[in-house]
Amino acid sequence: MIAYSFFTFLAALTAVYMLFLFRLRSGIRWLAGQPVEELPDAVSDAWPSVTVLLPVRNEEANILASIASLLQQRYPADRLDVLILDDGSEDRTRDLAEEAIATQQHFRLIRGEGEGKKTMLTAGVQAARGEVIVSTDADCMHDADWLRALVEPFLQGADIVAGPVVYQGRRSLFQRLQALEFLGLVGVGAGFFGIGFPRLCNGANFAYRKTQFHAVGGYEGNESIQSGDDEFLLYRIVYENGGQAHFVARPEAVVRTAPASTIGEFLRQRIRWASKSRSCEDRRFVSFLVLLFLYFLFVAFAPLMSITSLVAMLAGLLFFVLKVIADTAVLYAAAALFRQPLRIADVLLAEVLHAYYLVLVSLVGLFGRYTWKNRKVVTNRS
Repeated sequence: MIAYSFFTFLAALTAVYMLFLFRLRSGIRWLAGQPVEELPDAVSDAWPSVTVLLPVRNEEANILASIASLLQQRYPADRLDVLILDDGSEDRTRDLAEEAIATQQHFRLIRGEGEGKKTMLTAGVQAARGEVIVSTDADCMHDADWLRALVEPFLQGADIVAGPVVYQGRRSLFQRLQALEFLGLVGVGAGFFGIGFPRLCNGANFAYRKTQFHAVGGYEGNESIQSGDDEFLLYRIVYENGGQAHFVARPEAVVRTAPASTIGEFLRQRIRWASKSRSCEDRRFVSFLVLLFLYFLFVAFAPLMSITSLVAMLAGLLFFVLKVIADTAVLYAAAALFRQPLRIADVLLAEVLHAYYLVLVSLVGLFGRYTWKNRKVVTNRS
């Protein structure tokens, strides 16, 4: 009787999950079907003035490559402003950055004392000369036409723009699994844009009008939350201020970053991302996230319930197969859109681990604590 009730609930949750993912798949396919026109020339008078914000903390291993990546951008130099926002680095990040930009007139360094990423981004917006604000991260690499590809929608009236981020480096199984998981996250975010409900994005490839930032009060009310500088703004600009959102799927807009080097580093990053859900301002979206958490909780317990009988075992196998079908529908659509490789063996292994990983990260993100950039963070603050 317990197994019957369990799999009845799992059946209902699976139906919701599959409908959700196939709807997002349609959004990804819609993005893939949009015509890709040639970017305006780099010397065109149409380009708006842009300020790129590069928040950094303890990034001595990445800062020089990141600056070099931004130096190669084919964008009108007289309309480009790059601000390196040092959030109290405890290593050589600040010194290396100062040396690298000493002769670059459109690069500036803003010093912070460890107040937090959102404080530094706010300071960057206040100091920005550009009408469009672009944010990225110090561990990211960019195509030479990245900035033009990301900014181009503003020529068509966009107020906020997101782009894809992918992991580069797939030599080990751990790296490939990370790349697969991250591809799923970015694919889901793109799918939301594609169905007209932009809700998820990544601050490593993100842009918005400065006037919109001020109109919605910036990060007011969630300054202490370690993550969410991207999604909080997206929600406020689109759903509170009526801004027009756009997702750039063209190849030049893809930002590349490295996967975590250890399991601990990977989990701490994902826990940091999960912790922002406590402060999400969209109650409907939070309700849906709770429903998804229940689904993954049921999936995690399904193997235990499956050993009770042959019928339960067949039911557990059926629901696992249905989950794989739904997940791969999104993964392969996203892989095709962002031109990323997939291995079916990696997908199957990831499916076995998926539910347990998400339940763990969700619970610690809501009620636990972690260390990030040498800062201890408690996630259950009111």
